[in-house]
Amino acid sequence: MTSEERFGVTEDGFVVKGIDRIIADQQDRARAMFGDDVDLTSGSALRKVLDAAAVDTHELWRALESQYYGNFVSTAQGPSLDLLGRDLGLRRRELRAHGPVALTLADAVPDRDYVLPQGTVLVTPPSPGVPSPAFRCTGAVTLTEERTSATVEAEAVARGAAGNVRLGTELTLDPAWARHNLDLGAAPLKAVVARDFQGGDLGEPDAVYRARLLGVPRTVWTQEALLAQVLDVNGVRDAVVFDPLGGVEATRRTFGTFRFGSRGFSRARQTGSPYFFDIVVAPEPGWPWTDGEATFPGLYGQVLDVVRQWRPVSVFPALLAANQVDVGIRATLVIEAGHDEEAVKGAILDAVRASVDRLRLGRGVLYSDIVLSARTAAGVADVQNLRLRRFAPVFGQTHYGGATYGGARELSVGENLDLAPDEIARFSVDTSMADLRTVVA
Repeated sequence: MTSEERFGVTEDGFVVKGIDRIIADQQDRARAMFGDDVDLTSGSALRKVLDAAAVDTHELWRALESQYYGNFVSTAQGPSLDLLGRDLGLRRRELRAHGPVALTLADAVPDRDYVLPQGTVLVTPPSPGVPSPAFRCTGAVTLTEERTSATVEAEAVARGAAGNVRLGTELTLDPAWARHNLDLGAAPLKAVVARDFQGGDLGEPDAVYRARLLGVPRTVWTQEALLAQVLDVNGVRDAVVFDPLGGVEATRRTFGTFRFGSRGFSRARQTGSPYFFDIVVAPEPGWPWTDGEATFPGLYGQVLDVVRQWRPVSVFPALLAANQVDVGIRATLVIEAGHDEEAVKGAILDAVRASVDRLRLGRGVLYSDIVLSARTAAGVADVQNLRLRRFAPVFGQTHYGGATYGGARELSVGENLDLAPDEIARFSVDTSMADLRTVVA
């Protein structure tokens, strides 16, 4: 071994001694003990014993490497990462159970579409003394008199094994949620679990858990510390803290009208006097904002309970729900011959929905991102005359500031859809919003 070769803990991390180096060292010790003429050929008994011992020694080195890197959040895995998370007070979360649900509509009225939006809440029949698990549809479904049945993926509202319902379990629409969000008239909806739900007994992957641990603030009070706690609430898609003294306050009508050269932005706060800030929360699709809108608690109360524990003394936040902006597209698709046009349309809509769902509060929809998402679908030769559409928000989903009631707006080719700081994009596959025409190449 040269003077430059170092194994174990070094300045560059933990260096494992390779199996070839271990074998060479063992042979050197064997010659020193038994003489230079000792038989170390591949067929000798001593060589076989040394090779077997070298394998065990190499496994020991690998175990030492794993133990060393298990001391750091950025490199720990499995149980080692769980132990570090407990030290930080953040345990690994369980996943939400998921699976398909078969929906059947009866007594449908002719010439009427029954739209079940993404986030539609289904619950198991109530049992005395037993809480009913709730489930949310992850996609939208449109039922008609001609198409009375469909299958949609659903996931449990609460994390854990309680959501692993069995095949054939009957579900019903959450009456409280349906009263606030649906109007099916006299048409009853039947829902049955089409396959055993899975995943509720599993923990989140190491990569996701590690990202949460690396984002844990190390200070008692900062905007980042509060935001991390809010984002961890079940049902929160995104959140932003608006501090009137330290940042943008979206709720002030006068914001953007100040003459910075002639007057101050705000008056100085006296020591000991309270000041206020806003927390804008974007719920996941279909998630209730206040209690009473569904069988499970709304986000407002859950977020408020978290903020009460993390707010500074004499600082009182205002919790506001983000404005949901429905986004649509219109385009002409050039499809290669031999491909199913409807299948290509469905793949493009799924890709666009996934791209929009990844956007955060205030992030606009980029024209280039939508074109790229559409071209990733198999069979698409070109995307022409793509236009983004912005639709007026649903009245019940608009909460404050900047909301526009009225008709839809279609942008020019190549124009991006900009959003206000309190708005978040949501893509719908409703035919009035997604108008895709096809041309065979």
